[in-house]
Amino acid sequence: MTSLSLSNLKFLFLVLLSCIVFGTSSAYANDPTRPPGMGGVVSTQEAPKKTSFTLQQIKVSADSRSAVINGQLVKEGDSVAGAKVVKITSDKVVLKYRKKLRFLSLINRTKHSEK
Repeated sequence: MTSLSLSNLKFLFLVLLSCIVFGTSSAYANDPTRPPGMGGVVSTQEAPKKTSFTLQQIKVSADSRSAVINGQLVKEGDSVAGAKVVKITSDKVVLKYRKKLRFLSLINRTKHSEK
């Protein structure tokens, strides 16, 4: 049998200690049964972002209708950011987004207070 020197024992002890410390911390961090907020991996799930639509231009001619929404040129029946373009008129665009109609207008609807 071979005897271990004191320096070899110290080295072996440090290796074992580092395996225990680093091995268990990564296992703990990835534990799927750990309650949320108890350290370790941070959840990357975010609340769904609200999709906004910006109407920038409407063009209506005798034979075509088009609009620019979020920088994208669209016609009736096209899709933009997950919404379907239902109708384009000279003053508004109607979108169907998540089973609801959304109305976009070039005219800002501001509320005026009377003094």
